[in-house]
Amino acid sequence: MNLNFTPEEEAFRTEVLAFLRDKLPQRLADKVHGGRRLTREDMAEWHAILNERGWLANHWPREYGGPGWGPVQKFIFENECALAGAPRVVCRSA
Repeated sequence: MNLNFTPEEEAFRTEVLAFLRDKLPQRLADKVHGGRRLTREDMAEWHAILNERGWLANHWPREYGGPGWGPVQKFIFENECALAGAPRVVCRSA
């Protein structure tokens, strides 16, 4: 069994890392790494950043406005976000 990422998955990982480097506000990452409480404004800011990229509803299929990621892409995204100190996306049901 090969548990390594494919070249395409590694390219996606590189894309996620670049996005986090360029777009994740350091003050949010500092709060997350420091275990401090995020405000509603902090979460709204991060959600807006993700939404601008089309990554906020990352579990949605492409035809409904999501990126259409598979399970490996979702894992890569969540893992790199956690390592970078990005706030977790909180979904609320109606």
